[in-house]
Formats: sequence, structure tokens, C-alpha cells
Amino acid sequence: MNGKKISKKRLVVKLGTSTLTAGTKHLDKPAMLEIVKVVKRLIASGYEVAVVSSGAIAAGREFLGYPKLSNDVSSKQMLSAVGQGKLFEVWEDLFSIYGLHIGQLLLTKADLENRERYLNIRDTVTAMLDFGVVPIFNENDAVAVSEIKVGDNDNLAALIGVLVEAEAVILLTDQKGLFSADPRKDPKAKLIREVKSIDESIEALCGGSGTTLGTGGMATKVEAAKTATKAGVKVIICSGEVPQCIPDFVEGRGECTVFLPASHPVLSRKSWLSSATIAQGRLTVDDGAYLALTQKGSSLLPKGIISVEGVFKRGATVDILNANGRIFARGLTRYGSEDLGRITGHRSNEIEALLGFSHGDVAVHRDDLVLV
Repeated sequence: MNGKKISKKRLVVKLGTSTLTAGTKHLDKPAMLEIVKVVKRLIASGYEVAVVSSGAIAAGREFLGYPKLSNDVSSKQMLSAVGQGKLFEVWEDLFSIYGLHIGQLLLTKADLENRERYLNIRDTVTAMLDFGVVPIFNENDAVAVSEIKVGDNDNLAALIGVLVEAEAVILLTDQKGLFSADPRKDPKAKLIREVKSIDESIEALCGGSGTTLGTGGMATKVEAAKTATKAGVKVIICSGEVPQCIPDFVEGRGECTVFLPASHPVLSRKSWLSSATIAQGRLTVDDGAYLALTQKGSSLLPKGIISVEGVFKRGATVDILNANGRIFARGLTRYGSEDLGRITGHRSNEIEALLGFSHGDVAVHRDDLVLV
């Protein structure tokens, strides 16, 4: 971590469109000011705070007078391009009331998938926080086609939480948290205050998006919680209607849902590998390789590979499957797909004879592999 210890008093606060608009069609500045007040309180109490802010599309629509547009990607990108600057202007005005400086970072998953860019982003954010600047993140919807989809900023907040090794990621929404049933339909639904592990029963409780203004629902928030908690970051889902309670939520009080961090979180590099990268191929391995990887902490040797799927270059992220087709690991491959196909099933001492060169004895080194 470039030799510098990262503070464990860091928080990431994610704001959905419904929170920023208070349920209306326009940005609600009084509601946004309440968020700023809370950030100021958290900073005064010793926390470093990063904000992930939705709302660019809503801001663009408001600025252009609510035009009638098609629901295609280019219309959303246009609204985002217009609205992002307006959204940041509002934040800048509100934070300046309390003497706080902010900086804007627009990211896509491509920025986080590349290890060098990931580290550069982390260094930039660390410098901002050290200098007392509040980072304001958003998905760069104006240029990223595949990123305009349900829940991007929930997942982005989780990835930012992993990146800065935050104590907690706080996801504000239009509900108090995760309920035992849909509270909009079932008056007997009960708030689940603590989740120790995210299993199929928890995932089954997730419903759809509560509003038409944003792009996220409870399912994406639980998905984000899964990403963050396995890296050792606590996740809190709470209502954006009462941002004043956020400090209480952080201290374990109040009505919210807390997803506890994993008791044995993966290391930083492997957190990036498991959460911020997208697999470009798949390697299926035999039972011997499966046992060696899962029980002995071994590297993956070409001998243990049964098949190679996808087209990828050396250094690509690949999913690793057992003989039954279940993904159990992810890693960075030392060979491209074509070369791997030629050495699959062969012993390591045959690699140079088969390829005419060698990048080492292993297909995926254990230092570049994480169980998932």
C-alpha cells in the first residue's frame, strides 16, 4: 500500500437519486444540505469521508426542462453529460457553506479492472483525503455504455470501500434497510438489523427498484454488500430520509441493516482481483487440481487444466471451475488462451518444448489467485 498505512476511520457514503431528489423530479437542495451537514459531523468526529453520488441524469433532465426523450442509452448519456456538471456545482455550493473542499472523480469499471489505474486512483483518493478534500465519485455514464444499468453506483461504492479500505460503506435508500418481506406490500415485514453472512435466503429477500428515478434496487445493494464484506468492509443500508442518523448507524445504533465484514477477509490485491476485475475466460480443472488449490494453497499447473474457454492475453483475469462446472476461484493467467490450449494437460517441464518459450511453470500462480 505504497508504504503508507490507510486509516481505518474511513467511510464511503452512497447517495441514490431518490435520496437526492427526496422523491421529487428535481434535486432537493435542502435534502442534499442535510447530507453535507452529516459529512461535516463525521469529519469533525475523526472520520475521512468519500461520497458516491448518483443524480447526474436527474440533474440533466431538470436543467433541460424535463424533455420527452426515448429510453435508449444515448438519451441517458446525453442527460448525464449535461447533468454531471450541474450536479457537481450544487455539491460544491453546499459543501462550501461549511468550508469543505470537494473533488470529482468519474469512473467506469474499466478504470478499476486495470491494476495500474486502480492503484493510481487509490493514490489520488488517499492524497485528497489526507488534504481534507472530500472525493465525490460517480459512474461515468456519459461515455460508458454498459455501465448505465441497475445498481452501478451501489457496486461502485462497494469497490471504492475496498479500494480505500474503509471501515464501512453506507448505502442510503428509500427504505430503512433489508426487510423480511416487501414492506410496501406486507405490513408484517420486519427490519433485519444484522446480517452475518449473505446466503441464498438473504438474496431471496431482495425486491426490485422502489422508484423510477434511479437505477438501483435492494438486490444490487445486497450484491454490493457481498463485494465489500468479503474484503473486510462493513456495509450499512439505511434510509436517506434521516441522514442525521448516519453517525448513530456507524456506531451500531438505530434502525438500519448492518452487513458484518467477513471474519477472514481477503488481502488487498486479492480483494481487487475478486471484486474489481471481470473474467475474460474460464479454465476448468480436474479433481486433483481442485483439491490442490482449495486445500493446499497451491498454484494451478497446466497438467491440472481440462479445458480453456474464451480468447484472452497473458495477464488476463480468468474464472476457474471444477469438473462439475462450478466457479470456485479467480486468477491472473501467466499465459494467453492460445498458449494455454497448447500446454493444457502437459507437465510444466514440457512447456518450453511445446511453446518455444516459457513464462514459468504455472498457469496461475497462487499469489495471483483467490478462492471465491
